[in-house]
Amino acid sequence: MSLGNVIRANILHQRKYALGGAVLLMVLVIVMAGQATAKLVKEKGTAANAPRAIFGQIAVAWEEGDEQALADLIHADGLQVTTGRSGERTSHYSPSQAYYYFRNVFQSHRTLLFEFEMMQDATAGVRVHGMATWKRRRPDSENIQVVKLVCVLIQQDEQWKLAEINTIR
Repeated sequence: MSLGNVIRANILHQRKYALGGAVLLMVLVIVMAGQATAKLVKEKGTAANAPRAIFGQIAVAWEEGDEQALADLIHADGLQVTTGRSGERTSHYSPSQAYYYFRNVFQSHRTLLFEFEMMQDATAGVRVHGMATWKRRRPDSENIQVVKLVCVLIQQDEQWKLAEINTIR
């Protein structure tokens, strides 16, 4: 076997392993993404409008900083946001104003994690609560803050919509 043939065989061998590594990496990324979605929704076969699926959509949109996706989930009566140590500040946003509320939130904080830890069963009534942990930091700081939020879904025309976000201290 000539030196040229040996070199060509070696190059083909290296390409084969590089391609195999790339395919393996893609499969790993897809599997990990599937696991993240399962962690958010927590149920297989959940209907697209089930509260758990809506909480999953909220978590994904929050982590991606997608203010439009969140605004699209707002109840027609608007969004009530309660903040402060003992809930002393309450603001109300129409669905169109909610877009700008979320835009300001994402400009002032970088989300490191947004995950629902507990979700109330939809059989509890017309209001369903989900408690989330939001790990964040300001763009100009390395200090990580952990905030607990309770998100409330209310039914609107047989659709679950986000109606409240309450900060827990």
